[in-house]
Amino acid sequence: MRVQEKFRSSFRSLFHNKLRSFLTMLGIIIGIFSVIMLTSIGEGVKDQVTSQVESLGANLLYVLPGKIEIGHPTGKSKLGVQQGGFGQVQAENTLTYNDVLDLKGKPNIKAATGIIGGIDNLDQLKILTSTTGVDEDFAKISRPDLKHGRFINAGDRKNKAKVAVLGDQANKELFQGKNSINQTFKINGHDYRVIGILKYKKPENMGPQAEDQNVKIYLPITEMLERDQTKKVSQIIVQADSPGTVEPAQEIIKKTLLKRHLEVEFSILKQQDMLNAINNILGVLTAGLGGIAAISLLVGGIGIMNIMLVAVAERTREIGVRKAIGASRRDILIQFLIEAVSLSIIGGLFGLALGWGGTRLLPAAVPAIQTAISIPAVIIALTFALLVGVFFGVYPATKAAKLDPIEALRSE
Repeated sequence: MRVQEKFRSSFRSLFHNKLRSFLTMLGIIIGIFSVIMLTSIGEGVKDQVTSQVESLGANLLYVLPGKIEIGHPTGKSKLGVQQGGFGQVQAENTLTYNDVLDLKGKPNIKAATGIIGGIDNLDQLKILTSTTGVDEDFAKISRPDLKHGRFINAGDRKNKAKVAVLGDQANKELFQGKNSINQTFKINGHDYRVIGILKYKKPENMGPQAEDQNVKIYLPITEMLERDQTKKVSQIIVQADSPGTVEPAQEIIKKTLLKRHLEVEFSILKQQDMLNAINNILGVLTAGLGGIAAISLLVGGIGIMNIMLVAVAERTREIGVRKAIGASRRDILIQFLIEAVSLSIIGGLFGLALGWGGTRLLPAAVPAIQTAISIPAVIIALTFALLVGVFFGVYPATKAAKLDPIEALRSE
C-alpha cells in the first residue's frame, strides 16, 4: 500500500466517525489551549514586571533590613535558597532616616530617600488608610506625574509639615475627584493640607515595588517619624549617577552604613539583581503552570488509545481482509499509527488556534491581565501532542498489526 493510500484510508476512517473523532481530540485541544493560555499569562506577567522595573532605570539600589542572599547560578546560595530565589536572615530593623541623610550628597549618588509605611485613621471617611512617608528625593527617583500642585520638598521635610500628596483614587474618595489643592482633611485627628494630586496610573505602570500609587497618601517622612516611636525606615532607595556608577555607589553605601550597622543588619540589592531574581522565579512559575496544563494532554492521549483500541475491535474483519489480499503487518501498523497521530496533531492545531484567540481576547476583557505568547512553549506543546499521539497510538496499532488474518476474517 502506497503512503498516499495509507493517509487517505486513515482520514476516511476518521471522517466516517466525525463526532467520535472530535470527542477524542477534545482532550488534546483542551490540553494545548491550557498550555498556551497559562504560559502566555506567565510570560505576560514576566514582561510586565520587567517593564515596570526597567522603567525606573538601571541605576537604582535598594537597601533593605537583614541579610538577603540571592540564589547563585550554580545551584544554591549560602542560605540554601534555590537559584533565583531570595533568602533573608531575620534581624531587627536598624535602618534610620539618619542613614538616608548620611548618603545624600555622597560621590556617585544622585538621590537617596527613605520609605516608611503606616496605617492611619482617615477621620473624614472613618476608615484606616495606608500612608507613605517620603522626602524630596523620592520625586527625583520615581518621577511622579502630578495633575495639580507639587510634591513634597525639602522645606516640608525640614519643617515636619502636615502636608499631603494624594493619589488619584485617594483624591476621589476624599474630595470626589475635585481640585483639592490647599483643602484640608484629618488623619489621626490632625489637619493635613493637600499640596499635590497625582495623575491616574495604570496598574502595570506603578512606582517603586509596583505599589498602587492611585490609593496612596504621601506625607513628609520626618512628620511620620515624629509620631513613630521606632524611628525606623522600612527601606532606602538610592539612585546612582548613572548605570555605570552603580558598583561604586554600592561600595559607598556599604562603607557609609557600616559606620552605624553590622554587615548582617542590611542588604544592598541592585535593580538588575532584583530583576534577574524575579524573572527566574516567574520563569519557574510559568514552566510549572505549563506542566500542570500538560497533564491534560496525557489524559487526551489515554482517550486516543482507548478509541483506537475500540477502532481495532470494530475493524477486525477489515484488517483480516486487508491482510488476506496482501497487506503486511507494517502496512496495518502504519495506517493505525497515522490515525492516532492525525487525531493528536489536528487536536493540537485546534487547541493552538483557540489558545492564540484566547491570548488576544483575555487582555481586552480583563485589562489588568497581559499575555505574551511564548514561541518555545508553542513548539514544545505541539511536539508533546505529537509524541502523545505516537506513544498512545503504538499499542493499538501493534495490536491491529498482530491480528491473525484467518481469525480476523472469522470475527463478526
